[in-house]
Amino acid sequence: MSVKQILEIEKDIKELNIQGATNVAIATLEGIKIFIEESNISDKEMFYKELERVGYKLANARLNEPLARNGVKYVTFQFKRKRDDLHSINDMKQQLLDFCDDYLFKISDSKRSIVELGVPYVKHFENVLTHCHSSTAVSILKGIAQGNSSFDVVCTETRPLFQGRTTAKSLLEDGISTTMIADSAAESFVIGRGSVPIDAVFIGCDQITLDGYCINKIGSWGIGMAAYYTSKPLYVVSPLLKVDPKMKVQDISIEIREDDELWSDAPKELKMFNPAFEIVDAKLITGFMTEFGIIKPSEIHDIIKAKYTWLFED
Repeated sequence: MSVKQILEIEKDIKELNIQGATNVAIATLEGIKIFIEESNISDKEMFYKELERVGYKLANARLNEPLARNGVKYVTFQFKRKRDDLHSINDMKQQLLDFCDDYLFKISDSKRSIVELGVPYVKHFENVLTHCHSSTAVSILKGIAQGNSSFDVVCTETRPLFQGRTTAKSLLEDGISTTMIADSAAESFVIGRGSVPIDAVFIGCDQITLDGYCINKIGSWGIGMAAYYTSKPLYVVSPLLKVDPKMKVQDISIEIREDDELWSDAPKELKMFNPAFEIVDAKLITGFMTEFGIIKPSEIHDIIKAKYTWLFED
């Protein structure tokens, strides 16, 4: 078995060579597939226990990655339902590979549905601000821009790793008028004191709670507050596969990144603190743009219970 490949995936997730919830989830499932295809463990029970260990080790390489953890949960839940029908290790392997592919399809299909259902609802916006990089949010923005030459996007640089540059490049490649601003200018733009008047804010997210809070890149709460203060809509563009059904807001741990990201040769006496994410309160969120349409934060619990029942299984 290629232990080295799996360890490299884990290392790439931890060191942010693999960025974004979707990419982390895909890498986690691909790592599980490598284990399945190359493992020489012949005992079925030992094989399954090791698969779980590998899966959750990859999925927990970073704190706020429920899309990846839910992928492991999906595979293991589906497998337990079929276990009695699988009589050989090869049967197990094939079925597990199929479940991995099923979840990978769910990820891609949810993005397609989000764009298909979301764009018509927000097509009327002329100027939108976005924070950090969400490939699905960018797809929504591109959908709005089709046939609308006056559409403008304002994106933040997203320090310290500048993920906003990825957003800007992607939008420019589609010929969309794009303005980049410093993170600290975002609130001023939202309240109407920037060079582009903002109609709405779109952000992605990495984690969602059942009661409609979300976790996104640090800086999102202030942007949300500015939108709330000026009665401008804030939409979170995300599949509900990022819901963590067991997580309560008060129990959320935020990933703290290395000091070197802020200042690699800082004075030794300087204290630094570098949180990667923060919580955005449900009351600041106008709606979640999901694979089931645009829904209110208060609707998440019931929709998840109906659509993704396996998330609640032990």
